[in-house]
Amino acid sequence: MIAVLLALALALQFSQRAPLTPAETLLEPAILSAIERAPVEGPAIAAVPGSNSAAGVIVLACAPGRCEAVEWAMTRLALAVAGKQIDPPARTIRAVSSTEARPPVDTKAAITIAPSTGQAWQIVRGPWSTAGIGDEVVEVFARHAVGPVSARAYERAGQPAWDGLGIPSTTLVPPADATDLDRSSFIAAASAYFLATLPNAGAEALLSHLTVGAHGRLAEDGRRAVAQMGSQQRASGEVLTMFAQAIEREQRRMRSVERYMPAPVDPMLRSRVADMQKGITAVWTSIGITSSPFVPAAERIRGRGGEDRRVPTRLADGAEPLDVAALSIGKVRSSADVAYEVLNFVDGARTISDIRDAVNAEFGGVPLPAVVEYLEAAAKAGLVILKP
Repeated sequence: MIAVLLALALALQFSQRAPLTPAETLLEPAILSAIERAPVEGPAIAAVPGSNSAAGVIVLACAPGRCEAVEWAMTRLALAVAGKQIDPPARTIRAVSSTEARPPVDTKAAITIAPSTGQAWQIVRGPWSTAGIGDEVVEVFARHAVGPVSARAYERAGQPAWDGLGIPSTTLVPPADATDLDRSSFIAAASAYFLATLPNAGAEALLSHLTVGAHGRLAEDGRRAVAQMGSQQRASGEVLTMFAQAIEREQRRMRSVERYMPAPVDPMLRSRVADMQKGITAVWTSIGITSSPFVPAAERIRGRGGEDRRVPTRLADGAEPLDVAALSIGKVRSSADVAYEVLNFVDGARTISDIRDAVNAEFGGVPLPAVVEYLEAAAKAGLVILKP
């Protein structure tokens, strides 16, 4: 009888244990608490050294006017490590100005704190060309720290222009109130520490978060697709291309996990990521825009009139886009962001038409002739070469 009562008591205690929050599945509660409680005042800290010099760097970038929040984040981490409340990260965490033209060597990701604006917390995701896990990680910790946040598509918000180098970026935009310094510094510190310690105890949970997050983001794209189909719900080639590109964006995000894993990447992890990528393609048919199986962009038969099969290759990594004012691309909505993304998608494998499809899916309203003209101008300026 005593054994039965003890078992019931233990079961009751276990059932009353508070479930973990999403953030606590990534970083243990004790680690989150240590970062939260760490002092924010102290000497300026340029870097929190990593224990593995070959593991790379995570950048905390301060946009003009937001460097105090980054300083607070760095102080939190440095003092928590110095006080042995958290272990040193594997990767170095470095504070830089977002205006730096070149990133630190072997930068894995950048998290920017942008100037305060509006009344709500916002996250600006990275562009589709470099979709990475940082978007998911920052969103998880932001919701933990401040509750509801608004996540939106890429636009210039003071983040460094490093996507052309393949460096994914995520931007946190605090509201204009008295709590933004403390909360934004905590979100940045926790996000940077998680990325700097991968692979860690939360890596498995991250994969699950990525799958859930992918479905959420694809739901946003699905609403776009349904709206573009109109009341008759007939999917045009543009609608199919847009949604296919959105799926491939999420697949790139999932693959970016491998940026943080030691080489050679574990075959079981690679297989898990491949299964995740395949799994989200089910959304392709489930929302009813097509009954045809999903086919990756590289394998699709195009057959579109006016297709441009030339393949641009970059000659100047990370080069700033051309002045688009006198070009047709300068007339499209968000022209500066579109021009920036066109160059980001230049990888020596995509054709001009492939690049146009990707950028049009992301921003909308980008005609092929405008992309052709822009890349031909970039070739004349020595930024790219065009191969037949």
